[in-house]
Amino acid sequence: MIGARGMSEPLGHIVYRAASILAALVVLFAAFNFVDNISNGEPMVPLPALALALIIWLIGLGCRYVSLARRAERIRHHTKQA
Repeated sequence: MIGARGMSEPLGHIVYRAASILAALVVLFAAFNFVDNISNGEPMVPLPALALALIIWLIGLGCRYVSLARRAERIRHHTKQA
């Protein structure tokens, strides 16, 4: 059955994927900015943008970790009851 609760993907995975895509976009824009700065004669690495991308990705990774831990706990709880 499509859309059944047992078959749905955990919210943490969805947030992780969205955070990964957003972080990749930030890195992409930072790379374009770096290339533009080089063409203007100002070779400046956009460290704040790269740090922001890392923070976004780490938040997504944390959400995925918490989601997996909660799911494992629910599975353990259900097996103890059976």
